[in-house]
Amino acid sequence: MSYLVLARKFRPTTFSEVVGQEHISQTLKNAIAENKVAHAYLFSGPRGTGKTTMARIFAKALNCLERTSAEPCGHCKNCLEISKNQSLDVFEIDGASNNRIDEIRELRDNVKFGAMSSKYKIYIIDEVHQITKQAFDALLKTLEEPPEHVVFILATTELHKVPITILSRCQKYRFRLLSSKEISEAILNIAQKENFTIEPAALEIIVNASGGSMRDALSLLDQALSSSTGQITTEYMRNLLGLLPKEIIAKTVEDIAACNESNLLKTCKQVYEQGYNILQFAKDLRDYIRRLMVYSISPDIIDIATTDKKLYDKQKTLFTSAQFVRMGNLLSKVLEQMKNYDQPRILLEIYLLKMAQPYYSVKELISQIKNLSVNMPKAEHLQTFPANTAAENLSFEHEQHEHVEVMAMADSVDYDLLSLCKQAIAEISRKHPMTAKSINKGEIKVIDGNTLQISFTNKYSYDMSKDYNEEIRRLVSRKLGREITINFVLKEDNAENIAGEVIHEEVQQHEDIHEEKFIVSEDLKETAKTAIPTRIENIAKKFSARAVKKEAKQEIFDSVEDKDE
Repeated sequence: MSYLVLARKFRPTTFSEVVGQEHISQTLKNAIAENKVAHAYLFSGPRGTGKTTMARIFAKALNCLERTSAEPCGHCKNCLEISKNQSLDVFEIDGASNNRIDEIRELRDNVKFGAMSSKYKIYIIDEVHQITKQAFDALLKTLEEPPEHVVFILATTELHKVPITILSRCQKYRFRLLSSKEISEAILNIAQKENFTIEPAALEIIVNASGGSMRDALSLLDQALSSSTGQITTEYMRNLLGLLPKEIIAKTVEDIAACNESNLLKTCKQVYEQGYNILQFAKDLRDYIRRLMVYSISPDIIDIATTDKKLYDKQKTLFTSAQFVRMGNLLSKVLEQMKNYDQPRILLEIYLLKMAQPYYSVKELISQIKNLSVNMPKAEHLQTFPANTAAENLSFEHEQHEHVEVMAMADSVDYDLLSLCKQAIAEISRKHPMTAKSINKGEIKVIDGNTLQISFTNKYSYDMSKDYNEEIRRLVSRKLGREITINFVLKEDNAENIAGEVIHEEVQQHEDIHEEKFIVSEDLKETAKTAIPTRIENIAKKFSARAVKKEAKQEIFDSVEDKDE
């Protein structure tokens, strides 16, 4: 008798033997026990998870002649024929080779005839997604309303390729990938029955390489058994799969954390010269970093060998969650690009150097900014700056050359407030070159984080500038992102200001004379000779002056000279 591979030798024959699909097994058993069998089922899921096996067990249970429960007996005529694929009432059809409309028409014609020796006539169509659209259309009516003695079981690994019209006519069951624990227990059970031993680390390699597929795990185990002497070692499994020594991967991770670019390039050179597959190196590094990430966040949800826990405990603090995510994304990109790259070693070196570069997440940057804000110097220690520097230097690059501005923006938020105020003044000065020129004569002082004071020693400059208070405040608040207050102040103890007040009093006397000139209103013609248009008077007021006609002006000065005499 020819050798029977493990995947066939230990293929489940009952619902209870199927590993990892209890949610489907229980549902099908309930349907059999309660006699609620549907006319069409659709099994979908990854390869090697038990779709075809479950379909055969379900077919045996439906047609079993000696069944006492939902489980098939396994030894009656129908069960034995179905197990050997010799039953005349159970048809296993390969969707890839019977995908044309002619085969589906033949199937549609044959469903009319009853079963030969069983209760049901069962059609198991594997890889059903490969059937053509025309063939699917021909199957629709039969699939929706087949004869009472017919049951369809469709299986596919690519559910999205099956037309929605087919899906709506079936009961859908999704098979899941098996966990590492489930595969490990199944392999250890087989090892006990077949009288061979396997090291825990070697078992872990097989489980990780299987990717959740029981068939892949058993095929790899069968390959290892065929060339071993009853004991499967870790070193043998690593050589069999071309895996790199774990020490190289662990050292690469530590070099990434230490930003040691030289060692990373040396490791790539070593891997290449020793004949290892560069693509496999990238895959091993990706898998190792993924396990390290999960272990650092939640050690309970990942199976780590006892011999490796000490190493994982040491390395789990090397990276933050954001760094783990970044490295995972970079490795996924490089693996995708290496498939079509003529020099994968060069590409991997570039990405390793990129992973070694310092990286900070947005959360970490915000935390650093908050720390700077907490350590901000108090307002009373800040210097005052003349406002006219804003018109001369409109950028921060020019401002850093001024000797009075010794603080950098990173040192104080107040300096940022001061700079924004000077920028706002410069902007207003450009918009209103005639009327806003006086603002540059003010002196800016930061009172606190939300208050500025602009002081003037000349009342004329103060009067001309205070009208722009609200505009400056609005500009600075918008640029700063919060509301602030700006106070305009006139310094009263300045000699220049006193002199200005004396001159102002003389002008006021002249204004009094001028007022008397226009009190008389009986003679409208005479008043019209000396009256000034309102528009002209408003312009004069903006410059703290007044407008008079030439004749009236002469009379005012004559009256002033008479008083002096």
